Amino acid sequence: MHPILDHPIVSKLSELFEDPEFIPRLCSILSSLGSNDKGVCLRIDAVVCASNTWNWNPATWDNHSLSLGWLGFENNRSLTITPRQFASLKPSSLPNQAPPPGYDKGAVTPQSVLNECHRPRHKTVGGLRPSKSSTLVSATEQLDSDTDSGAGSDHLQPSGVKNQPSVRQFHSDARFPQRKRPFKDTGAPALQPSSIDKLISGIWRQVHSPITLSVSFPDRRPQFSLATGVSQEVFRAISGLCKEYYNQNKSSRALEMVVQAHWVECYEARIASILLASPGYTKSEARMMALKEACSTLGWQEKELRNRLAIWRGYKEIKDSGGWASLVFAGTGVYRFCKYRIGFNEGLTNRLRHIASSLEVAADTLHPGWRDLLRIVNQNEKCRYSGHPHEWVTFDTEPALPLANTYSPHQSLLNDFNFKFIDDSLIDQVAFGLEDPRRVPNIDSNICQICKGQQADDGVSNRCSCFPTLFGGVRYPQPVQLYHTTSGKNNGVVARCQFERGTAIAEFVGLVTSGIDGLDVMMGGTPERPYQIFQGHMGNFTRFINHSCRPNSQFQRFYWRGVERVLVVSRGVSAGSEITVDYSESYWRKLKKNCLCGELSCRFAHQVAA
Repeated sequence: MHPILDHPIVSKLSELFEDPEFIPRLCSILSSLGSNDKGVCLRIDAVVCASNTWNWNPATWDNHSLSLGWLGFENNRSLTITPRQFASLKPSSLPNQAPPPGYDKGAVTPQSVLNECHRPRHKTVGGLRPSKSSTLVSATEQLDSDTDSGAGSDHLQPSGVKNQPSVRQFHSDARFPQRKRPFKDTGAPALQPSSIDKLISGIWRQVHSPITLSVSFPDRRPQFSLATGVSQEVFRAISGLCKEYYNQNKSSRALEMVVQAHWVECYEARIASILLASPGYTKSEARMMALKEACSTLGWQEKELRNRLAIWRGYKEIKDSGGWASLVFAGTGVYRFCKYRIGFNEGLTNRLRHIASSLEVAADTLHPGWRDLLRIVNQNEKCRYSGHPHEWVTFDTEPALPLANTYSPHQSLLNDFNFKFIDDSLIDQVAFGLEDPRRVPNIDSNICQICKGQQADDGVSNRCSCFPTLFGGVRYPQPVQLYHTTSGKNNGVVARCQFERGTAIAEFVGLVTSGIDGLDVMMGGTPERPYQIFQGHMGNFTRFINHSCRPNSQFQRFYWRGVERVLVVSRGVSAGSEITVDYSESYWRKLKKNCLCGELSCRFAHQVAA
């Protein structure tokens, strides 16, 4: 008896199709083939047909058949081969069976599947790569002509437009930076952020979130029932209630940490008072006396209070190093840090001390009422910083200064420095009237040119997810700040949180105009319909992004609702690093200054001497 007949799949096929004659007929066919058992195999195919009857037609076999696998006998044991195993087998080890008469050579065979596995395949690209028609061919950037920081507006030069002699240019890449693919990148592994980095990054994200901190908690209860279903109005109401009590929970948690950190201060002051009142007490005896007084009031056992006291001491150390803002805006993970003393001996307090002033700038300008929480411990402090978050330039371990005060007297901007921070570009009606020159007439204003999804300002209807932090979604304040560089570049932009590769940092905004000569501008549009974005008197923090010969971001064109936008796209910006772009050769050819980027690959460090 042939070994294939004992294979469990053969028996299963006979039972599945309720055909008792299957095994006898198979045995008869095997007997007629001779005694060469090792060269015999059973191919199992499935044929798709339109009815329960099917006539053999070699011409249509390849279009209707599905190869399921092979049963063979090799090396004195049963062998099962599936299509997925073909790629791992050498041609010599595959069953050798002649095709049936009239069988199409294009049908699936073990050798054909093996050849298919070795056929060269084309790489696929991510969704961030735009089509050729929407890529940016060349671009130029402008920043302040009187400082090496390059603070100013930039110039995107469309293809076919002649370079203006008074405009410095830079060129960007022709595609968006691709996001990293897990298990696909073959470069050196990136260092993972430490626990201290995660804690500080969490504080910055909390500061730049839309949370509302308050000491008053209104009692609101839903006035609807789920029995009748949830309408859009009901869902909005419960969502608003959820947000309100989420803010209440954050406020309660912040108040709890503030009181507990202040309690440690009072506890240490009470110990000092006991020592003064009872000079014969040792410090340990005074500490035990204060603990007993606290336990009698709190109703806790001494061991329980000691455990909590260790955590509360951590809150106080964070407050002492980073200020009240670092404690109020710390996430829930701060409890674990203080319980297990994570990072306290590895530079946590020193890191917090360096960003204490910067945290206050962000907290005061983004959450003006956060200091109301401190009144519970009699800390009646007023906001130290007001206005737009980027109207202040931060310093390491020093108080921040107004932006205008960071320019030296020899700079022309000091005489009339009046820069207005705006969220969206403004159209110069003198130059264009009510028409937006950035609008592209030959593209569908409702379809994204990259992902082909529907674009809508309403987040519910929007289907484009290319840059959700800027378009078609909820916009948070970007976790960036202006800071004073130590390399002579004056002001720059520092990332307080990580920006992954391929994500948008911000849009380059300013006054959309035309006809400006002798100043740095960003050129956009087409040769037939050019326009300029001028950031001399209005814009956002992108005006202060510095140059680097090894940049971590780039300017890129993107179309939103049929309107051309210029974005700053990350190439991989780590938290705490300066955001930089490459101003390009054309920019530096018109600038008689040396580059101060400090990179080993710097191309313009000695161009003045040359």
